[in-house]
Amino acid sequence: MTRAMSAVADVTVFLLLVGAAAGTLVSGVGVEKPAATTNPAADQASTLATSTASVEYDLLVPPSEHRRPPDHAERRQRTSHGTIAELLGEAAMGGVTVDGERLSSAGTDFESQVAAATRDRLHSRGHRTSVRVTWAPYPDAPVRSEYRVGDRPPDAVGVRAATVTVPSGMGNVSEPAREAAETNGYDGVATVVARSVVNGLFPPTQSRYALRGDYPADVLMATRYERMANLTGTSVAVERQSTVEMNRDLTAALAVRLRTDMRSRYDSPANAALAVRTSRVRVTVRTWSP
Repeated sequence: MTRAMSAVADVTVFLLLVGAAAGTLVSGVGVEKPAATTNPAADQASTLATSTASVEYDLLVPPSEHRRPPDHAERRQRTSHGTIAELLGEAAMGGVTVDGERLSSAGTDFESQVAAATRDRLHSRGHRTSVRVTWAPYPDAPVRSEYRVGDRPPDAVGVRAATVTVPSGMGNVSEPAREAAETNGYDGVATVVARSVVNGLFPPTQSRYALRGDYPADVLMATRYERMANLTGTSVAVERQSTVEMNRDLTAALAVRLRTDMRSRYDSPANAALAVRTSRVRVTVRTWSP
């Protein structure tokens, strides 16, 4: 398993299966660092891309009829380790929304702890700083995530900005999307994107292990599947369907939603395909004088 996978599955699969040891499994994530410059935002972004931290947090487990916890506890302590930028990416992917509704709240304490670790590393004399972390399979897609640390910059001040990117845990499907646009139009692009998103949020093998595993992995994954089905207007049978079958049904339902959205945003399937960016999370630092 790779660090890229943990970015999207941290609070739902990865740490559930291997616990705190997941934080030690760091494989090259290819963080894109900003070029050297006098821009204070670039200096801060470089700090986020290279500075590491270990974050302890409580995994919040929702009530469920699938299985009661052995000690009736609804929290499980976990630890995650990585660069601050990687942790910010994990926090963002843990808060993915569909039409503005969160898929899972299991990682809310993780998000709070990552925010605290980020603020601890961002020291810029004479400047104020905010961090905005965003992911979407294409701009303003119905399924996306935004996570902030710090206040928004005021409208009336000069702002300097710099961005680094980290893996989202989803594959780069830009080329398949362009090919699908040529052969199947909007339907093809939407299906390629939906499949990448669903298989990223619900890696079939790891999700199967979670569903068959111990508490709280089984409860979290079952709840997550049912929530995604509800948000996309379909249904899944966690007890009877395989993860491959559930992912297929979720992909079909999400593709319908994405196709409608793409038609309203892009004047051709080719332009929709050109906008596809599933594989990276953007971490943007903004600085300004108080």
